[in-house]
Amino acid sequence: MIRNEITATGLVFNESGHILMIKHKRQGKWLPPGGHVDANELPCEAAAREVLEETGVKVQVLSSVPALGLSDNMAKELPLPLRIICADVEGTGLHNHIDLLYLCKAKNVDTTPQEAEIDGIGWFSPEEAMKLDTYEDIIKSIEMALRLINMP
Repeated sequence: MIRNEITATGLVFNESGHILMIKHKRQGKWLPPGGHVDANELPCEAAAREVLEETGVKVQVLSSVPALGLSDNMAKELPLPLRIICADVEGTGLHNHIDLLYLCKAKNVDTTPQEAEIDGIGWFSPEEAMKLDTYEDIIKSIEMALRLINMP
């Protein structure tokens, strides 16, 4: 039976344009912080919570498109993720993480890594981040984010 789980990740930039990356213990790869969306939690809230839990960094979740400016109290617009990626966790197609990758702005830069899950943490220039031992979808997402926020 196929198991699809919803996850949320924060691609976090600081004021200097550096990207927050963690080295995930189990995967042994450098990734933006993120994790599972809890029951009754909005994905954008999960991204902010996971970044804070894993790194100690508070973030503002940004939308990848301009807001509609809704004034109706019956509906509210949520930030649109930068990407939605289906990651085959075990390489079998039977366990997938449907990851909503959000563009985030750091409110602070001091980090406190969650030692249970993280082997390393740091702020990296976009060029440095794309040279880390990571996945292709992360590199391509960083490239897309840079185009969106008009950084070199």
